[in-house]
Amino acid sequence: MWYLKTDTLLLLAGFAIVCAVLRKLSEKLCKKLPINYIFPLLELLILGLIDLGLLAFYAAYMALGLMLCRALERPHKPIMFGLFCLLAISPLFVSRSAVFGFEPRYPAIFIGVAFNMLKLTDAIFYVHYSGEHIDALTYTNYMLFLPVFTSGPIFRYRDFKKTYSSPVPLDSSELAEDVKRIIKGLFKKVVLFELIIMLQTRLLSMGQHLYVSLALTFVSYFILYMDLSGYSDIAIGFGRICGYNVPENFKKPWLAPTFTQFWRSWHSSLSDWIREHIYILLVKKKLNKAKSALIALLTMVIMALWHGFNIPYFVVCGLYLGGLLAIENLLGKTTVSKRKTKRSVYYLRCFAVNFLFAVNTLVFTLPEGEFLNVLRGFIRL
Repeated sequence: MWYLKTDTLLLLAGFAIVCAVLRKLSEKLCKKLPINYIFPLLELLILGLIDLGLLAFYAAYMALGLMLCRALERPHKPIMFGLFCLLAISPLFVSRSAVFGFEPRYPAIFIGVAFNMLKLTDAIFYVHYSGEHIDALTYTNYMLFLPVFTSGPIFRYRDFKKTYSSPVPLDSSELAEDVKRIIKGLFKKVVLFELIIMLQTRLLSMGQHLYVSLALTFVSYFILYMDLSGYSDIAIGFGRICGYNVPENFKKPWLAPTFTQFWRSWHSSLSDWIREHIYILLVKKKLNKAKSALIALLTMVIMALWHGFNIPYFVVCGLYLGGLLAIENLLGKTTVSKRKTKRSVYYLRCFAVNFLFAVNTLVFTLPEGEFLNVLRGFIRL
């Protein structure tokens, strides 16, 4: 993965240091350096050092995206907006075309395409719904921003534009906190992640039993959490050193008493992106419970397909999680107040929500055969 390869990690660290030094020089000299021109050039250079095909692909992809955004600045028909969104996400289908029996000839060029297509789609939404002009330099920095290039958190254009115009001031205390955040992320991903993987391997060798399946479910939850939150910590730390206030991605999801509240704290930048963009397209007026449930189900199915075009993701991540979210909407139980709920009941709800979600994480951390064995273990004492 992106951050765990020593060469790319060093390139990213070097990029962040150069960004920080240039910003401090600009402050000390009381002269504005052209850093917003320098940053994308450095980022393109780094992409070229990783893979020239990757550089060529993203140069073309960004240029096409800017053309689409500019076309929407003029009076246009809604069908253009829909067509442009489809064009923005089309590389995702090509990158995962192995499902359809076709292997991409140069798979390396699709590094980070899933996250970048969400960013481009958001820029298209921004222009279409705000009617505002999109600045080419801001857009280029937005699309190339290396700390979130392959792992998230997902920047929305409006949020990036805000921190782009008002960068995070870098002083000794801020730098110390950012370095701690990066170390924390690496510790999660390199140390804790590997230790939990070892525990998972040990549990898998113990056979099918209820207690083993329960343990594997929670272990799987923490594997995925350490993986995703570790990458997020690294991205946020490097992003702030560069001067950008990268959004938080994990906000204590274990304290969520409903699935609706859970998705606002687990990989929240992705769930917020999908919820916002689907609702903008589908919701024209206040929905009844049945329609809200249907859209909740659709949202989770789309999120599952974003992770991968296969049956386990579609069934477990899409239909299973979507069904739980839909039931909440049908019952009108999408939020629960901690102050108005008995303490024991509140934490029991949190446990139930996180356990039911943890069952889904088995799909991400186990081969399909092992996943089915763990499920069978739930009915074996």
